[in-house]
Amino acid sequence: MISKVIKQLTTSKLIKNGFWLFVLQVFNTVVPMFTLPYITRILGPSGYGDFSLALNWILYLQVIVEYGFGYWGARKIATSGREELQKIYSSIITARIALMIFSFAAMCLVYMLSGKEYTHFVCMCILFSMVIGVAFQLTWLFQGMQDMKYITLINAVSRLVSVILIFLMVKRSTDVYLYCFLYSFTFILSAIIGLVLAHKKYGVEVKLCKFLEIKMALQEAWPLFVSQAMSKVLSGFGVTVLGMTVTSSAVGIYSAIYKIPYTMALFFNPISQATYPDISVAFGKSKESGLKRVKRIACIIVPMFVGAAVVLMLLNKPIVTLLFGDEYSNSSMILAPLCLWFVLSVVNNFLGIQILVASGHQKEYSNAFLISAVMSIVLYFILGKLLGMFGIAFATFFAELALTILLLIRVIKI
Repeated sequence: MISKVIKQLTTSKLIKNGFWLFVLQVFNTVVPMFTLPYITRILGPSGYGDFSLALNWILYLQVIVEYGFGYWGARKIATSGREELQKIYSSIITARIALMIFSFAAMCLVYMLSGKEYTHFVCMCILFSMVIGVAFQLTWLFQGMQDMKYITLINAVSRLVSVILIFLMVKRSTDVYLYCFLYSFTFILSAIIGLVLAHKKYGVEVKLCKFLEIKMALQEAWPLFVSQAMSKVLSGFGVTVLGMTVTSSAVGIYSAIYKIPYTMALFFNPISQATYPDISVAFGKSKESGLKRVKRIACIIVPMFVGAAVVLMLLNKPIVTLLFGDEYSNSSMILAPLCLWFVLSVVNNFLGIQILVASGHQKEYSNAFLISAVMSIVLYFILGKLLGMFGIAFATFFAELALTILLLIRVIKI
């Protein structure tokens, strides 16, 4: 009996896909974290603050180019026939190219209106290679095909090369431009290899499609874009507000400490991505089947992340000191509200993505996000101005709490 269960687990597409997604997330988040204690000390709070501000703006543009196609594309491919593969592939790639061009123009306009120093614009231009890489990134394709092994290996090699080069080449506080390049070039490298692999394995090619097909893809993915965009934009909006009100050093300290719960939250992403296609299929059979599947997974996963958050809150000062140095330790208390935010973000993924979106209620999900987004923006400006980085940390938690309540109401209604 036990051997039969083990055999079922090892041959399950869900388990295999989840394993490779987990490995991918490790290399995308944890491996770069190895350089963070080194970089925060080499660049210092001020230099790391300059990099964080530039990266913060680039991540906004990245959200635009992603446009919710991660979940939408994966679901579309998982539920469509093989004959529609090229059509879906072309529509997403073409839409992302158009969004990439728009994003670059927006970046130049923002710089001209912001009055920021030229060095910030140079950092942004270097980091824009991340956006180009995202435009041609194919994780959604391999996820939908439940074949994550190859794209994971590609990203793993790219990330390892980047980490090694950072340790070997970034030696002075003035090496901010070099760090920007080494941080971002892996996106281009992994995108190129992914395109070649997808062509060989699935026979798909990069072909521009008609405007009507782009419009249809944008319309269908819009609800997911709104919710995901709000989530990612709001997670970085605190840095934006801090950049308007405090020094680069304070921005660097907040950005470094924020990376701890943010990285833990990203650890949940492969679980979400692996279970989403499977749960979507379960909801396709019946609402009861889908809800049963979600409950079974949530009862295992949520307690694990709650335990991790408790450990981080109890040991906040020694953890921050160990990772980033004494210059950051005096502000370690902001880790407590950020850890509470992290726990609620896991809960909200089950309520929003795994229940509402997987069951076809994208609009209810995006509407809840819009309401909480407005609340969070107000909180960021008020608490950020009054309490600085501590206000931003508490605003992040309160906004996620509001979202939890809104999502619960919508889940109960359906």
